[in-house]
Amino acid sequence: MTVINTSPAIHLHAVLPGGLGSLPGLIGEVIIPWEVGQELAAGQAKDATWQEIQSLPGLRHRPNSIAIHPLLSAQLDIGEAAVIQTALDEHSDAVMLDDLKARRIALTLGLQVTGTLGILLQAKQAGLLPSVKVAIAKLEKQGMWIAPALYARAVQLAGE
Repeated sequence: MTVINTSPAIHLHAVLPGGLGSLPGLIGEVIIPWEVGQELAAGQAKDATWQEIQSLPGLRHRPNSIAIHPLLSAQLDIGEAAVIQTALDEHSDAVMLDDLKARRIALTLGLQVTGTLGILLQAKQAGLLPSVKVAIAKLEKQGMWIAPALYARAVQLAGE
């Protein structure tokens, strides 16, 4: 089971064939903390991700907020903190985070971490995504910033 944050949810829904509906077949059950759901719902005017993922199989929406450790909430935004806390509370296999600080904290706490680019690479390897390079270009047009070195590494790993 993987707990997903807001930005990977939006990005992956935009570029994966089948949107987030393809994630469970790729990585297993996906948990969406209540706090992440609230962030997605708040952005409905700009992005339809929340409406489109409400009833997708393999995505589990948590119906209530959780108690977040003060050290997490002091260092991270509410969605990132909720992702890490949910993973710890539910003994999740992994978290999906794009923010570097959140990723470092999750790793320090012993969680497995992946992000948008890691999932794109997995999707390409599984034959679900024809091109990581094209997917990244689409994400960059939508406003996602990717460090040049990270972009080059992802494209290299994808064999493109």
